[in-house]
Amino acid sequence: MRTRLILSFLVAALAVPVISFAQEEGERGQLGEMMIWRVAPDAAADFEAAIMKVVEAAKLANIGEEFAWFFWQDGFDYGFYAPTENMADFDDPDAFMRAFQGTPGEAMLTEAFESFGTLDYEVLSREVIEGVPGWGYTLEQPVEINYAFMYESWMKPGTEMEADELSKEWVALLQEAGYPYEAAGYRVHFGDIGRLVYFIWFDNQADYYGPNDMSKLIEAKGLGAKWQDFGKRWNALITRYEQSTWTYRDDLSYTPST
Repeated sequence: MRTRLILSFLVAALAVPVISFAQEEGERGQLGEMMIWRVAPDAAADFEAAIMKVVEAAKLANIGEEFAWFFWQDGFDYGFYAPTENMADFDDPDAFMRAFQGTPGEAMLTEAFESFGTLDYEVLSREVIEGVPGWGYTLEQPVEINYAFMYESWMKPGTEMEADELSKEWVALLQEAGYPYEAAGYRVHFGDIGRLVYFIWFDNQADYYGPNDMSKLIEAKGLGAKWQDFGKRWNALITRYEQSTWTYRDDLSYTPST
């Protein structure tokens, strides 16, 4: 489908209404905006070229780390993630545009806007997610991140407490097995709120799907019975799940701190 200019793209990704969070209370983990686009195959090269112009414009404008974003790709699906430190970041959707005003990157950003006007793509999802404390598995020396495995689970109503307990149990299993990749679980706060999302970040697919396969490692550590019991209890909480593998696109990302 034909879309309008970048107002339906990066700017829209950062423009989340505060009302979306009105009923949320208590301390939160890391919030972030996540979007997924499906691009027509014959438009993919031009889509990437337009994003690269935005990246170059951001570098020329030297916009701050608060505007950092990360891009991922799975076939002709493109995923965007932008972390945010607090709720106030969602109050001012025009902040991104103002950061370019009067800078060497302003003209290139305008050029990028014009490029999006003729591209065929659709927005599959636009959400705000939270990295839940206790649902993350970290390492002192994590591997280089080239890929991300994404597991999405649609939960039965009233399973929030059980999901929290089992997500923490999953992290404990990874620790006990000495799992070599970092992982984390997220709640959806704006979007498909009946869904939980889990990520595992890894360096190469040969090792991830081969000797470092999660189930095989857990079995090798003598934790097979515990893993099977975990799986049965988890499956009782969900209505369905989907999984996918994404390639990190550093060339489409803007990370001024790295």
